[in-house]
Order: sequence, then C-alpha cells, then structure tokens
Amino acid sequence: MGSVARKGAAKIHEEPLPVEDKTPPEEELTPEEAEEARLRAERRAARQARTQQLRSEAKEAVERGNLSDAPAKKPEKRSRGRRRTPLSESGSSSQAQKLEEAVGQRMAATLRQRLERAEGAYEQEDYRRAWRSMDGMAKEAPKVPEVRELAGLTLYRLGRWELAARELEVLRELTGRTDLHPVLADCYRAQRRWTDVDLIWNELQASDASSAVLAEGRIVAAGALGDQGKLNEAVGVLSKNFQLPRRAKEHHLRQAYALADLCERAGELPRARQLFDWLIDQDELYVDVAERLDALR
Repeated sequence: MGSVARKGAAKIHEEPLPVEDKTPPEEELTPEEAEEARLRAERRAARQARTQQLRSEAKEAVERGNLSDAPAKKPEKRSRGRRRTPLSESGSSSQAQKLEEAVGQRMAATLRQRLERAEGAYEQEDYRRAWRSMDGMAKEAPKVPEVRELAGLTLYRLGRWELAARELEVLRELTGRTDLHPVLADCYRAQRRWTDVDLIWNELQASDASSAVLAEGRIVAAGALGDQGKLNEAVGVLSKNFQLPRRAKEHHLRQAYALADLCERAGELPRARQLFDWLIDQDELYVDVAERLDALR
C-alpha cells in the first residue's frame, strides 16, 4: 500500500490542449510516412496522458494547503499538538493482531473478502467504493494493521483529514512504522495543525526511513511552512542536503519541483529557473515545468 500512498488525495482534471495535425492528407502519404504519422499520434496521446497523470501527482505536493480552509489573517496560536507515545515505547508485537486472531476464523473469511474488495477499489482509485467495502471494519478488527492502514489511506484520498489521521495514528501505535508519516503529516497540514506536522516530521527524521520517504516528508514539512508564509524557512527545509543527482528517481523529481515552486514564490527566480531547467533535462514531459520555465524567462 505504501507505494501508492503519497500520490495525493486530489486530482487536477484538465483537458489536454488541442494539437493541430500538420500531416498531409492520408491519400498523399507513402507507407513510411503513414507509419511515421501513426507513431507521432501515439506519442502525442501518450504525452498528454502522462502529463495529466504527473500533473495530479506532483502538484499535490505544493498545493495541499489550498485544499483546506483559507489561512487566518492573524497568526494562529501555536497548539500543543497531539500527545503520542514515543515510537521506542510503541509498536510492540503484542499490540498488533492478525485478522484471524482478532475476529476468529469464520468472521475473518468474510472480512478478508471485504478487505480484498476494498483494496481492489483503492487500486482503481475508486475511493468511495473502497470505503463502502470496509466501513466499520476498524471497529470489528481494531488492532489489525492492514485494516487501519487501508482505512487511513482511503480516508486520506477522500479528503477526510481528521479521520484519516486518527486511523494512521493507530497504525503508528500498533506497528511503530514511519513509512506513512508523510501521509499523516499531510493530514495535519490540511487541518493547519502545524505543531503536529512538526512533531511527525521530527519523528520521521529520527527514524531509519528510506530516502524516498524522507523526501516526501520533507516536501510536506516545507509545504506547511509555505502555507504559513514562511517561505525562506520552507526553502531551507527543502534544500537541506539536497543535491541534483545525475540519475534522478521519482522522489528527486518531486522534491526538485516542490523546491522550484517555493523558490519562485520566495522570489528566488534564478534558482527556480535552474531547477525547472534541470527537471526538463530529466524529463521534458514532467508536469508543467516547460510552461513555468517559459513564464520565468
């Protein structure tokens, strides 16, 4: 589940721009020209589809704050944040249960079918159907990690931030895992619970999380600072120990895109141009970097 957890709750639907077909009439084409025109059309369609997908996946990292209520005009009082047991004291094996242990063999078979239906719907991005399939399962099997995880991720995709955070906090206590901390922090970011974002981010930094998970957490932490108007601090968080690699992975692209966005908002236009240039070199189809780079020139 973790591989798809951080694609974002919101999808940005945009119709692709019409592309003028400059190929000669079909009757004037040689077989070679016809094949070339067909391949060109396929590449064009693939580019539009890929751009649409990446636009929704990458932009959520820098636009999460826009999904919640507009920021208050006056600075908010800093909350204490949620009380939570340190990871070193949580996640013992005795806390988590298997489905069969939690509800018995007979009931487990039924719940397993519902869980599989919910997983299938989730993978198809039909999050409402996924939630209908598993609604109430957390009460029936409260200590089963896979139930809490899927419930939390589904609620996250539905934009039900408070309920999603509640499920993911339980998962954290049951397992001691940190791989979904970026999602949990994102839930708090959407609720403008800045102290909880900071606490989860600090806990993630102290863990042995992978570089990809850390990058996602850093994007959320920086985004939360940006939401509060602390753009220079946000740039600093996202820039820390970040170097543009020769062989970029997806999390490098996402972090560079988020950093370029923050640099542009902070007025660091030369650096924003540099980052957008690098992104184009890595993948000329990546999100809207070409349009944003043109706007900065």
